[in-house]
Parts: sequence; C-alpha cells; structure tokens
Amino acid sequence: MKNSNLEDKVKRYIKMKKFFMFSDALMITGLTKDILLKILESFEKKGLIIKDKDEKSLMKSSYVVINAKNKKVLNNQDIKIDVELIKAIKKLLLEIKKLNKKEFFYQELVHKTTLSKGVFAKVIKTFTQLKVLQESIDAINKDIRYFKIETTLIDDLLTFLKQKKYKELQEIIEGKRELVYFEIPDDLCKVLNVIIKNESLSKNELAKMAGLTRKRLGDWLVLLKKTGVLMDSFKEDSEDIYIFSSSRSKKVLEYINNGAYEKDKELKQLWKLTNS
Repeated sequence: MKNSNLEDKVKRYIKMKKFFMFSDALMITGLTKDILLKILESFEKKGLIIKDKDEKSLMKSSYVVINAKNKKVLNNQDIKIDVELIKAIKKLLLEIKKLNKKEFFYQELVHKTTLSKGVFAKVIKTFTQLKVLQESIDAINKDIRYFKIETTLIDDLLTFLKQKKYKELQEIIEGKRELVYFEIPDDLCKVLNVIIKNESLSKNELAKMAGLTRKRLGDWLVLLKKTGVLMDSFKEDSEDIYIFSSSRSKKVLEYINNGAYEKDKELKQLWKLTNS
C-alpha cells in the first residue's frame, strides 16, 4: 500500500478526536508499530499533532490533535505550529519553576536542562521577547548574563500549555496575541461560533453542532438571552426553535476573547449594551 494511503488511513482515525493513545491507533488502523510511529512523527513535524505524554512505554504514549474541532485540520494544508519549540518551552518553564527564584544565571540553567545549547538559546530569546524574562548584564564581568523572572507571565504560559491551547500559544510566540491568560468558557464559545453561521436553529440542532448536551446548552441559553444573542423563540411540532443575532454573537465573542468573562461571569456589561 502506498505511503499516502497509509497516512490517509491514520488521518481518518484521528480526524474527529481531541487526543488518542498510540495503542488505540495501532489497533484501529492495523498498521505495524514502525509504520504508525513514522506517520505520527510526520504529522507532528507538520504541526497536526503533539505528543502529550512521552511515556517510557511506546504503547502508553498519548497525542493531542491540534485544533481537532476545526474541519480544516488534518487536510493537506500546513498548520504552522512550531511543535519542537513548544516542547522546549514547556521543558524550560518547568525547570525555571523548580528553581523557585526571582532570577537566575544563564550558565546555571543551561546545565540543568536536556536541551541543546542552540535550542536553549532560542527559547531564552523567545522568553525575553515575550517579557517573561528580563536580561541583565553583570556590572563587573560583562560575560555573565542573568535574567529576572516575571512569575505571573510564567504561570500564564504554563496555563496555556496545561489547557493544550497550542494554537493560541503559537500566536503569542509570533507576536499576534498578547501574553495574557483570560478564562474563556469553551462551551459558550462553541455555541457562539455556531450561531455566527446559523441564525435560526432548533435546540437539538444547536446542541449537536456545538457538541453539547441539551441540559448544558440550556445553561448558556439564559445568558444568550440576557446578552441579546437569543432574540426570539417559538415551537414548531413540539420542537423549540430559536432566532439568534449573528452580529450580536460576534460582539459577545469579541468581548469574551478580550477578557470580559474573566472579570464578570454574567457579562453584565453586555446587558447594558443590549438595553441601551
């Protein structure tokens, strides 16, 4: 079988998944260990997946699918996520946390990591650009470099990693997004994104498209009504039908992405905008 056909077989398996185990992929695809491992390594280099747990046992290794909810994932388009850099960032962040200090010397940390000197230097440069670290030079010996640690930003970076928000992290690295972590209600954002493209849906349709249960959706419908996203509703053949505002949904989503939900879980500021 051609290699492209084998890759397609693996793509079909992981296309609708958020994460998967190597052992499960091996069993479902029916490929040999070596072939599957080679294909997964290829996907990782393309930024399609990232190894979540590097277990000693290959069979227990797990992978996260990058942006699996987006239908464009795992097609032939490139997703420019620097997987190797993100892995290195995670390793160095954990080493910095272990130091339990407000500052450290360059040479002190470089010997504590398993990163190559080149990769280490690249991550340190990334951290200084993000203002996670502030570099200083010793007044007496100019060759001695040390860095002050911005602990809040370190914690923000770690939060993105823990929540597997790799796309957002890549945007931060590229300077497209500010390094500030906001609490974002993922379920509500899924609902809002569906509404942006569909202004009239039944409750069952909306729940299915957003990947939520009817009960969980019901919790958010109250907030959608208060913020002006849910404009009206009626029954048709005993089915609840909702009329939404796409433009209003975009506005609420914009506010959430700018930290509104972090400050106020009820989004009361948006109630005022609705009623004005």
